[in-house]
Amino acid sequence: MKNSLYLKRYVEMHPDNKMAWYLLGKEYEQAGEQGKANYCYNRAEEVYEAFELSKVPSDIWKNYEARLLQMEKEREKRRRRMRRMLLALMLLLLAFIPAVKAPGVPSSPEEILASINSLELADPGADREAASPSRRGPLFTAVAAKAQAAGAGGGPESTGPLPALLSSPDQLPPWSVALGMERSGDWLRWSRDMPRLYGVHRASSGAIAIEPYEGAAAECVCEPADSSSLKQAAAKWADLQLETAVLSEAASQFRARHGRLPHSLDELTQPFPDNWLAGRSPAMEAMFDPLMEHLAGLAGRPEEDGVEAPLGQWGTSPDGLPYFTEPLEVIIDRKHHRLAVVSGSILIRNYEVGLGGAKTPLGQFQIDVKVVNPNGTTKGPYGTRGMQLSDTDYAIHGTYDLDSIGANESEGCIRMSIADVEELFDLVPMGTPVKIQDGGLPGEPLVPKERFKLKLAKGQQNPSEEYHWLD
Repeated sequence: MKNSLYLKRYVEMHPDNKMAWYLLGKEYEQAGEQGKANYCYNRAEEVYEAFELSKVPSDIWKNYEARLLQMEKEREKRRRRMRRMLLALMLLLLAFIPAVKAPGVPSSPEEILASINSLELADPGADREAASPSRRGPLFTAVAAKAQAAGAGGGPESTGPLPALLSSPDQLPPWSVALGMERSGDWLRWSRDMPRLYGVHRASSGAIAIEPYEGAAAECVCEPADSSSLKQAAAKWADLQLETAVLSEAASQFRARHGRLPHSLDELTQPFPDNWLAGRSPAMEAMFDPLMEHLAGLAGRPEEDGVEAPLGQWGTSPDGLPYFTEPLEVIIDRKHHRLAVVSGSILIRNYEVGLGGAKTPLGQFQIDVKVVNPNGTTKGPYGTRGMQLSDTDYAIHGTYDLDSIGANESEGCIRMSIADVEELFDLVPMGTPVKIQDGGLPGEPLVPKERFKLKLAKGQQNPSEEYHWLD
């Protein structure tokens, strides 16, 4: 228990530092005091899960412990020096003041020592050890910002960001940054403004340094590092991942119909009815060739053999591949009047919509038709965009009757505001699966201030047909 005194003092000063609680628990466990160890492990929460259940290499927490103990010992030395200096100063002052005690001024040695012991020195922050960032900048990834609540069996369903960062330390790039996705029920909320949690630096020797940022202040050994300079780069990375997901979905749906991947971006942005994508972006043009090579590699290799080469700047740490690995899907929740765009368990958008109650059918569909200005007008009942569900008379479309959003006033179609349906039209390619169900989506909307928008391709109207969807 030689280190327990320093660790106990540290957790008293930093009760939110879960790593310190975990280290103190290890000290108690080695001393045979399992009850105290269990208390510390409970306070450590997801850190305990990361290092015990996820089998993270022990040298990571041992290095962290050595650093923490060194910092605490140095602080203790500074405190002692400062107390001696203050004691000498106050004794010197007492020699020059009258014997009558002034209010609030300590007059006895005991009072002087008590006042000195109550002082705490601010952490100078100069002890923070961080590797030099790569000149090319960090690779980003996104993780759950907080651990999920314990399940019915008593164990946590998710262990938070640390296991995701440290479970494969040998695969970490020289410098990566973890962004945090907040939970909403069973979903993780995607955003271009995700808080920066950690900077993870891996030296050529293999040593790993974790630098907490503002989004992970509770885990910080000292003052969190300022990551404001990374905000713009993180937002650009998030935008790139979403554009990659949209392009990947369009190419996959094209291959499902034609038996091959598209040869160019032009094949995905043809006039109606071959408008798989609503438009394009400079990033999509730049990433098209490497993304198609990646998708071709996934199709041509057995699953157990892994994946093809990384995609460079469009990828994410630690493997350089696109962040979104699950296909895009639209989920419509009749109970909560919500329409969401998801990828696996990640909630990308969550809009409020108008429905028809039981007239809106449950089941599985796909977007078979994407049309701009249905029936050749922007002022009709379908607004400026329409997306027909399979070979039916149901569609997702715009409306100018905003009072019907959140209500059951349609004849079965899904109504959206003009801004929402225009963003959805750009987000989901033709062929995207649509599931209509009762429940399952959170009530909180997820709509960004800066909308996802592509440069609209020409010829996406269909003047030769008049649509009679069940508005």
